[in-house]
Amino acid sequence: MYISKTLELLFSSWKSTFFFFLSISISTNAFTKIELIDRVVAVVDSGVIMESQLNARVEEILIRLKSDQAELPPLNLLEEQVLDRLIIEEIQLQIADRAGIKISDSELNQTLSRVSAQNNLSLDDFRIKLEEEGTSYKSFRDTIRKELIIQRVQRGKVGAKIDISEQELENFINSEEGKTQLAEQYNVQHILLSVKSGLTEGEVKEIENDANSLIERLNNGESFEKLAASYSSGQNALEGGFLGWRTSAELPSLFAQVVTELKVGEVADPVRSGAGLHILKLTEKRGNTVKFLDQTLARHILVQPSEIRTENQAEELINDIYTRLKEGEDFKQLARQYSEDPGSKMDGGELGWSNPGDYDPAFETTLNATEIGQLSQPVKSSFGWHIIEVMDRRNEDVSQEEQKNRAYQIIFKRKFEQELQSTLIELRAEAYVDIKLTS
Repeated sequence: MYISKTLELLFSSWKSTFFFFLSISISTNAFTKIELIDRVVAVVDSGVIMESQLNARVEEILIRLKSDQAELPPLNLLEEQVLDRLIIEEIQLQIADRAGIKISDSELNQTLSRVSAQNNLSLDDFRIKLEEEGTSYKSFRDTIRKELIIQRVQRGKVGAKIDISEQELENFINSEEGKTQLAEQYNVQHILLSVKSGLTEGEVKEIENDANSLIERLNNGESFEKLAASYSSGQNALEGGFLGWRTSAELPSLFAQVVTELKVGEVADPVRSGAGLHILKLTEKRGNTVKFLDQTLARHILVQPSEIRTENQAEELINDIYTRLKEGEDFKQLARQYSEDPGSKMDGGELGWSNPGDYDPAFETTLNATEIGQLSQPVKSSFGWHIIEVMDRRNEDVSQEEQKNRAYQIIFKRKFEQELQSTLIELRAEAYVDIKLTS
């Protein structure tokens, strides 16, 4: 029979304990039965599961089931299920150990802080509450650390097997389920210019000109509410033309096609229906995938120390370039000549629109502190020395991208759960497992 090194050590320890108690029995002429405090219930590859582990986990589950007033399963079946779960956990922990997977104290503390916040408690108050309920905080930390390690193993084993195509994303977003889970609500304003039947082509053209004129006035800053009250034939004209918060499914299909493509604050070109010409403005939108980001358009020149350029020489060069820029030399030309960022060098240093958190912290701090159209002083990041010019800023609606991300997460989670089960079955089948539980 295969006996792991760990099991041999445990057996050796048990044997020493046995002879210690036996010597006491003989010296005192006592014939008291010796009871082992703990025993191995399963050998799993190079590790073991002890009876105390099994009993503790069974007790936890029984307490939870009783508190939920759920019907209790037969104890022997519950023990079998719990033991199987412990075996799967042990296999994954051994994989993590071989791969060198560790969870740092800072990562563990961040997770515990999130758990505390979900319970509306500070970390200190959460620790106190645990201990008041008879749970060791140290034991709880160890459990969470173990769960994080197992999650990392699962992501590594399962995540690489999951593939989601662009078509799959589009199909989900456009499905009824996707529309429900990803639903955005739109606050739309509406002006209707009636086009009655029997009008001549010239009369219809005149109404079209009126619609275009109203759109121009709206784009120049005139009040939608005022123009709706003055010109609209719609039912909501006196309420500022507001249609109320609606999902795309609740909007007329003709409107939905237009509104979903608008940015907040944007007015669409006139939409023709049997009733006339409609002017639509997207005033607001909300939902779990609605997201706006403050973006910055910038360009930079990067100078790096190298084998042939010391740190001091790099700093001297960036200061010289900064002086030349202040004296009026062209940023693009100097970027093409001196910048050592291969991604932006040939574009004159232009970086494109960036989101918060995209850049090195030192770079981003300086970027945020620089006014539009201004140059920053030379700043050192982990990449080298930079001069930054902020070209523009905007608050951009990235809801469409966020919707795709959310759809990806939903599909990934489903596939992950399916793939995880088969992966765990494979791991269990490949591992050496010797169950010693007899009761």
